[in-house]
Amino acid sequence: MSSFPTGTSTRRLVTSVQKLERTLATAGLPRFVARMPVWWLCWHYCRMLDQKIASMRRIAGKFDRWGPAIREASPVAHEKLEMLDLDHSMRTDIEFTKGTMLELRDYCIDIGRMFEQLGHESAGLKRRQATLIEVLDASCASATRMQDALTRHDDAVLARLRAEADSAAAAAARAG
Repeated sequence: MSSFPTGTSTRRLVTSVQKLERTLATAGLPRFVARMPVWWLCWHYCRMLDQKIASMRRIAGKFDRWGPAIREASPVAHEKLEMLDLDHSMRTDIEFTKGTMLELRDYCIDIGRMFEQLGHESAGLKRRQATLIEVLDASCASATRMQDALTRHDDAVLARLRAEADSAAAAAARAG
């Protein structure tokens, strides 16, 4: 992703492409030739979105596998007091990943606006954008379910530890 705000980079790109298009048209090239930079840019973004969709599907698949695995492991881990995320680092990492996915979603929407500003409409680009947004939304929902499963697990294990500590303290008080 860009190091400066997407809106700023998009405006710069729109301005540059429009300037190039005007220059080509002013040079006497036919309109369809002058529009080639816009078409190429759209093709480029379609390829980029294809790559992002594949990448996000892999991440979504991981969340989809890990969430149920945590829920299935929770009863066993609860019995053995394993898999505690006391420092919330796992949940923080998931939250960071969700934030990155939401930024990518905003970037995707911004790209659509950019092509609207350029007066270019592409069914393929719109389809890819819709697919990416759908995958990102599903991934964020799956990540949230995973965070919730971690929280429920940790709460159950901590409750068990507290109960054991209370029981041990009561036993020690009765013995002492």
